[in-house]
Amino acid sequence: MNSFRAARLGVILGLVSGGASAWAQAPTAASYGPGRIICGSPKSCELGIGTPVSLKYRIDPSALPESDRNRLTKQCTAKATPCIATVTGTETKDVVTAAAVKFHN
Repeated sequence: MNSFRAARLGVILGLVSGGASAWAQAPTAASYGPGRIICGSPKSCELGIGTPVSLKYRIDPSALPESDRNRLTKQCTAKATPCIATVTGTETKDVVTAAAVKFHN
């Protein structure tokens, strides 16, 4: 009977610890910037931080509200006036999926 209790307790502890590790791996939103942001296409932007640029992040603006996405892709290009912004979003692999953007100019 004691071995049955020990096995059941081991299974319960395994499930609890497995659930806790899944919670720890959930992506959390973080802020990136402020820095100069340049969009080469409607689906790809780059945020450069520092002078000279020491950090670069690829930004996916597809999750942004329509007004912010339009401003990024139409006004923040290499030929236009530089846009200075802070991006809030989640980083997956080498791309930050933007949830919000705060423009500083």
